Amino acid sequence: MFRDKRVRSSVFFGPLFLMVLISFLVGSVVSNLGKPENQKLHVVRSDNPLVERLRNNRFNVIEIPSVVEGERLIRKGEARVVLQFEEAPSGSGQQTTTAYFDPKHQLSEVALGMVSRVFQEENRKSLKTVLDQKGIPETAIEPIKLSRKEVVVGEKGGAGAFIVGMLPYLIVIWAFFGGMSIVSDLVAGEKEKNTLETLLITPVKRTQIVFGKFVALSVICLLSSLSSVVGIIAVGALSLPGAGELFKGGTGITPTSFLIILAVLLPTVAFFASILLAISTYAKNPREAQSHLGLVNFLVLTPAVASQFIGLTDAANAMWVNFVPVLNTSNNIRTALLGKPDLLAVFVTIVVSTVPALIALWVAVWLFNREQVLTRV
Repeated sequence: MFRDKRVRSSVFFGPLFLMVLISFLVGSVVSNLGKPENQKLHVVRSDNPLVERLRNNRFNVIEIPSVVEGERLIRKGEARVVLQFEEAPSGSGQQTTTAYFDPKHQLSEVALGMVSRVFQEENRKSLKTVLDQKGIPETAIEPIKLSRKEVVVGEKGGAGAFIVGMLPYLIVIWAFFGGMSIVSDLVAGEKEKNTLETLLITPVKRTQIVFGKFVALSVICLLSSLSSVVGIIAVGALSLPGAGELFKGGTGITPTSFLIILAVLLPTVAFFASILLAISTYAKNPREAQSHLGLVNFLVLTPAVASQFIGLTDAANAMWVNFVPVLNTSNNIRTALLGKPDLLAVFVTIVVSTVPALIALWVAVWLFNREQVLTRV
């Protein structure tokens, strides 16, 4: 298997490269968006002191002659936010700043949010000045104060949001894709190449041949999956440019969490390998195997994708989740990375993943022991 370039690329290069690429790209975008100097603000020409305040906050301020010009730039996609400073009505003491923007442009919302924070800070300073002049304590305008105290759960508080959201999904997906890259040739390919007969006449029981292929395929799936873990550890350890924002909470991979990840991953890998092997054994040729794998791919992707959002619902802590294959593995990896694993959930997941794995492996053995296994086109 490892002599095949496709296997080497899908097992090692793919997961490692993808983790580094995702971390670098997402980290770069997040860090760049958080810098005011990367935010362009078009301002209708004015001598309002707030314009200078925006410049002091390192915004890239561009003056334009009129609102009409600003709206034209927004329609062309050349302006994110256009600010117009209006004169304060006589005696009101309050001036209005109108922000023109395209609500469908995500960067507009980002820039507007940063401008809003600057104005809120200016309002806070002005309010403090007035209160000091009147001799009124600041607590008078904030009779109820919310004090936030974080409760650290698990080892080192667990991983950051990016790791918790992405890593469980990638670990499970690469376990499946790693085996999918080679399985169509494992049995169905031998039928097409007329090499299966040679294998079957060797002094080895057919059941042993199936187990040999199953173990080899499981190793491929496991190595592919663990490569994504190695990739995320490498990104966190090397402090690659742009990745700092994503690893503020750490990777969440401790000795305990790694053991739990391995415990739920092994039966899932066996589950994937046995199903893939049964499909390859049933198919007449690699093309038919690929068509069947397309459906299985969908069935695996659906719960895997759901695992990215389950943390936003109460279902994340429900016991029924542990009875759904693939989703249970991803959810237990998520809780392990958060530093709060549930041992009962881990046990249920291991059992639920092992039972269909044994059934699919039995099917593969049964198919292999039939003479029809030699059928080919």
